[in-house]
Amino acid sequence: MLYPVDYLEILASLPAQEDSSKETDFLSVRTYNIRTGHLILEHNYPRRKPPQEPPSVAVDINAVLETVTSQELAVGAWVNVLGYVRRKRRVDDDFAVSESNPNPVYVEAVMVFPAGAVALGEYERILQEALGVERRVRRTG
Repeated sequence: MLYPVDYLEILASLPAQEDSSKETDFLSVRTYNIRTGHLILEHNYPRRKPPQEPPSVAVDINAVLETVTSQELAVGAWVNVLGYVRRKRRVDDDFAVSESNPNPVYVEAVMVFPAGAVALGEYERILQEALGVERRVRRTG
C-alpha cells in the first residue's frame, strides 16, 4: 500500500511496519555517507530556530545506487524518494535518533529522482494547509 507523505512530521509520527511504504516529497539532501550508502534528507518546515536541527529522515539507497546520479546526491539537492519505512535495527551514526528525528525509522529507497524546480513558498503553503487538515482530522477522529 502506498501512502503519499508530503512532510517529515507525518512520516516520523507514523509507526513503521515491515510492509508499509511511504513516498516522501521534496526533501533536501543534508549528507550522503558513501561508506554506508545512506542519505540524510531534511526540510526545515515548520521553521526551527538554531540550535534546533530541521526535521530529517535517513534513507538507505543501497538498492538504487546504480540509478542514482551524483546530482541527486549533492548536498542541497531536492529529491523525491519512493520506498519502505523500516524500523532501525542497528546503531549507525547517520541513522541515530536525534531531537529532530526522534523516531527510530528510516526509508529503504526503491526509487530516487530529482524534484525539479521547487517553488518552495508555494510548497510550504500547501504543507501548512495539509497540517491544518491533519490536525482537524485528529480532533474529529
